[in-house]
Amino acid sequence: MNGVMELEFWMRVAIGEAEESLREGNKGFGAVIIKDGEMVAAAHDYEETEGDATSHAEINAIKIASQKIGKNLNGCILISTSEPCPMCAFAIAWSGISEIAFGFSIQDALAQGRRRIAFQCVEAFDKAGTEVIVHKGILRRECAILYRADVRSEINHLRNATDEDLKALNADSIARRTAWFCQNKAGLNIGDSHLLDTAHRLLIMRFHAAEVEMPVVNRTEKQITFHSMNFCPTLEACRILRLDTRHVCKLLNEESTDMLVKKIDSRLRFSRNYNNLRPYSSFCEESISIED
Repeated sequence: MNGVMELEFWMRVAIGEAEESLREGNKGFGAVIIKDGEMVAAAHDYEETEGDATSHAEINAIKIASQKIGKNLNGCILISTSEPCPMCAFAIAWSGISEIAFGFSIQDALAQGRRRIAFQCVEAFDKAGTEVIVHKGILRRECAILYRADVRSEINHLRNATDEDLKALNADSIARRTAWFCQNKAGLNIGDSHLLDTAHRLLIMRFHAAEVEMPVVNRTEKQITFHSMNFCPTLEACRILRLDTRHVCKLLNEESTDMLVKKIDSRLRFSRNYNNLRPYSSFCEESISIED
């Protein structure tokens, strides 16, 4: 293998397969097989759409590669978004694949509370008496996004959602944010600072952001403007599902965010500049103002 950069290149292809899986309603796993620098197979899982518990990305990629170049895959490298499960690991061993690389590990999944068999792929290779070179943690952060519970929840909500569905989700968001505010308002010290600063601090708390991820870039007596760069499950879900955030976010959460700042003072108003919104910009430009 030519090194980490090449592994990362092919991992991005595998991530693309995993995202296609999620768009289809499957479980979000992707794999590619390469030999001599050329891709011989790319696949994702079809567990849900085919109703087949064995239809894992790695198994499907091995089948495609075997049909192309024969069942002996010696000299091939398999790159997978997630560490192969025991079934896939033993299939890798039997197929003769020489190297594998993965991003998200079984231990990562277990730490998230995901249902996994606590059996690492290297254990399978040892049991099979097979030498397979293993590259761990390739684009781990990018792969981990595929398996975050909050991103998965947003994907499930937004996949095939109509405008009416988005409005219903917004109503649910209003209820949840109202409940959250009631539980956390004591920590805001309302009245101890300027209204705009309090509202800004409220949003930082609600979205689990650091101040540097939502910096104020412009301030007047009546308005502050800030650039949000924090992790956003809705943004990631829209990116994976190929939805326009300018449409989704307006219907899904602008009203609920406006409602949240109004809990501090009814004169406050939250707004967005939809000409500066991720992923079309590197930040979401948002404002809180005081209306007379």
